[in-house]
Amino acid sequence: MELRWMRAFVAVATELNYGRAALVLHVSQPAVSQQIRQLERDIGVQLVERSSRSVRLTMAGTAFLGICQGE
Repeated sequence: MELRWMRAFVAVATELNYGRAALVLHVSQPAVSQQIRQLERDIGVQLVERSSRSVRLTMAGTAFLGICQGE
């Protein structure tokens, strides 16, 4: 697991939007998407539910966000 993957996840979880997360991180939107997919593959859990219009955290994503934020 790489720190940049976790940063990308926290940005997406906070913004609930890949485009805005990319702006916050100063990277492209495809890079954010790839980092989230790599993180999910690495830990073996889906963290984000994606649709063409929205982004939602799964229960695992909510729990992982708490861990990332030290809760």
